[in-house]
Amino acid sequence: MKNLHDLWSKRLQTYMVEVQNYLKYIFTGHIAVVLLFVIGAAGYAYSDWVQNIPEDFPGAWVLALLFGLLLAYSPPSTLLKRADSVYFLPMESRLGEFLKPALKWSFFSQLYFPVIAFIVSLPMVNALYGMNASYYIGFPILLLLLKWWNIQTEFSFRQMKAGENAWGDRLIRFLAAASFVYFYVEGQLLLAGLVLFAMIFYGRWTKHKTAGQAFAYEHFIDLEENRMLRFYQFANYFTDVPHIKGKIKTRMWLNWVYGFIKPGPQNAHFYLVWRTFIRSDELFYLWVRLTVLVMAGAWLIPFQVAILVFAGALAFASAIQLQQGLTQTQHFRMDQLFPLTNFSRETAVRKLILIMQSLQAVLAAVVLLIVSEPLVALAVFITILAVSGITVFFTNKNKKK
Repeated sequence: MKNLHDLWSKRLQTYMVEVQNYLKYIFTGHIAVVLLFVIGAAGYAYSDWVQNIPEDFPGAWVLALLFGLLLAYSPPSTLLKRADSVYFLPMESRLGEFLKPALKWSFFSQLYFPVIAFIVSLPMVNALYGMNASYYIGFPILLLLLKWWNIQTEFSFRQMKAGENAWGDRLIRFLAAASFVYFYVEGQLLLAGLVLFAMIFYGRWTKHKTAGQAFAYEHFIDLEENRMLRFYQFANYFTDVPHIKGKIKTRMWLNWVYGFIKPGPQNAHFYLVWRTFIRSDELFYLWVRLTVLVMAGAWLIPFQVAILVFAGALAFASAIQLQQGLTQTQHFRMDQLFPLTNFSRETAVRKLILIMQSLQAVLAAVVLLIVSEPLVALAVFITILAVSGITVFFTNKNKKK
């Protein structure tokens, strides 16, 4: 190994290929449809809200909180592996050849959300403060500089403390970034400049403290492994990932559900499907998350059409992913040991999905009965059931073909 910069390039190439292999399973046609509906509903609701935004709305505080979080969360992506703690030791003096491009990659790979947040904020800022060149030209440049500062500072602090008190450092940078954004949006440029000076001083101090220290291999390797584990766990919701194994929990507090299933061979598949759904972390929490999102949308979205579109999109996502998760599993099942040829597992899966989607529809309708009119609640209830039923029906029909 003669050139660590070339090693970084090869490792990044390998990483990109692996990520793209999983992304093609994540962003399928089904997810594209869901995202289209969700983005459309959110855009419609946001556009209507901006046109009627109250004059006393605390836009500066919202932007400060949002950009403070997006800028302060800047973990370095080093792509280090466990063996590097041994093989890199003789070349630690040249480790910058590997880490400098790693930090640049960390910077560019984390720009998506701040850029999207800035673009989305433009209509609100224009409605509250009026559009001016200092915001749509100067502010994005400052955001890029602040993001780079956060990447460098978090890396230096983690190197200085070997990962200890990392959240304390992140809190300090969040408060600094949020304060700068608030003062800048409010037009208090002198105070914004003072905060910016303090941030520069803090960044230089953390970098100075790392001088002469041995590189914290173990911490940065653990950080990288945890980052990849989170990606694999997310990808595992859409396709089988060999790097991780799904977690199974007993959830004894839900054992009462099995009591509603009558004993007999005709209900054997139904019983096994229910146990698979309840005990599997991926499937169970997937449905819980999507149901909570439907309820939150019903509570927060003020427009009836947007609520219907949002609920229908998430109902589609719930039904299609539960069906794929329960019918395309690669794990051993008890019915494979004692096949029940006279009864269909697909029928049991379809029945479970319709029951869970009915529960989702009821929960969304209850929320709407509290915050809206009964007619809207009934419309959302019917929409969730209709979308779920159609999704299950056409998916089964395509499989038979």
